[in-house]
Amino acid sequence: MLKTKVKASQVTNLTDARYFSAWDVEFLGFDLEENSETYIDPTKVAAMIEWLEGPKMIGEFGSFPDLEKMNLYKEQLNLFGVQVGSFCEPELIKKIKEKDIYIIKEIVVSEETDWDDVYSEFDLLENFVDCFLLDFSRNKIDVENNLEIKNHLEKLCRIHDTFIDGILSPEYLDDFLEKIDPYGLAMKGGEEEKIGYKSFDEMDDIFEALEIFV
Repeated sequence: MLKTKVKASQVTNLTDARYFSAWDVEFLGFDLEENSETYIDPTKVAAMIEWLEGPKMIGEFGSFPDLEKMNLYKEQLNLFGVQVGSFCEPELIKKIKEKDIYIIKEIVVSEETDWDDVYSEFDLLENFVDCFLLDFSRNKIDVENNLEIKNHLEKLCRIHDTFIDGILSPEYLDDFLEKIDPYGLAMKGGEEEKIGYKSFDEMDDIFEALEIFV
């Protein structure tokens, strides 16, 4: 059992998928946006899912998803929901929600991010998005040592369910979870070192810090 929900993103291999599943993550995300660097063919996703038990499956579709393909993959893969990218237009998100689909809205944070815009987006989409995901890791934004960012996160996590994808040290996690109280944390999968093998030392440290013994 973990102290908070975890979403695993960009899972591309069974080694990652089984690892995250063993840690009882809430969501497993597969990048189904063609031409993306972490794209995985839906047939491979289907094959992986047969080996998995527990997590809810999320299709990750970027900022300009094809609604027809999204619906097709949702049915074929029995997806619990979808994740859309930073630039996905509100009108498109509303159309997705009309299909009664669980939606995670990603916002990639950079040094130039205007936090007023983030608050406005939360307000605009609060009735259509089930949860947000703020991605700090893509641009290597320091969350742990930035008081301004932590103040914003504390406010935003009170407004709406929000996953945080950031580089956080294991010894800081308890303090972060207590003060920020996010909906959960997000992590990314990666390449295998060889087929069927990958070192999870860094992730092990994070999960062990999140583990609750019951």
